[in-house]
Amino acid sequence: MTASFASSTESRRPDTAAAVVIGLVAIVAVIGLFIAGVTFLGLAIAFPIVGQVVADYHLVVSATDLALADRLAGFWWLFGLLSVASVAAAVVVAVKAIQHLSPTPRD
Repeated sequence: MTASFASSTESRRPDTAAAVVIGLVAIVAVIGLFIAGVTFLGLAIAFPIVGQVVADYHLVVSATDLALADRLAGFWWLFGLLSVASVAAAVVVAVKAIQHLSPTPRD
């Protein structure tokens, strides 16, 4: 007695509902990661210059806030790294979602 399993050569695509959910989750993740990347980039730029801006424009800022900004200014490289990582993660999520939802296999 022999058993034969028919192998399907069709590409395995998710059904329509799953594709919509995957697409929406990917869109939300990409937008969220991109916004996080822009925010980290803004922090990397803002913390090192905040002391000078406060002094130039005579802004009223508490001493603790200014001291915290001064301490965090030394970590501009970390905020820059997090910015690059967030944007890279957004690109990876977008590419993987496109690959998963693509009707034909990519070479």
